Amino acid sequence: MKPRVILEHTGRYYEPVAQTLCNAGIFVSAVNPLLIKEYGNNSIRKVKTDKADAMKIARYGLDNWSELREHTVMEKLREQLKILNRQYSFYTKNRTALKNNLIALLDQSFPGANAFFDSPVRDDGSPVNAELKM
Repeated sequence: MKPRVILEHTGRYYEPVAQTLCNAGIFVSAVNPLLIKEYGNNSIRKVKTDKADAMKIARYGLDNWSELREHTVMEKLREQLKILNRQYSFYTKNRTALKNNLIALLDQSFPGANAFFDSPVRDDGSPVNAELKM
């Protein structure tokens, strides 16, 4: 019988382990953590330990043995695109936070000064930087 490994796919932490096991020819299934969390919640007591979590994942794997989907190793290009997307998202959130901080500092230093600056307007008439207004 071929061994099967079941992992929760949390963030990117599982990927190196899953990829190594897949390359070794072992069946790996990466399961959404929400499915594991919601599975078998029929106990009154809330036990949250690594051992209890491992047992819950193992029970989930045994009960869903035939429906487990095999993990596929991500192509290098797709992996790089995901990293680039995360970096871009981080950059845009940072940029917006910095702009909001600048506007708040300007308003604290010179109350009412923000009224002297116009924001570009879209075709529908709404301001482009509407999310920057306090």
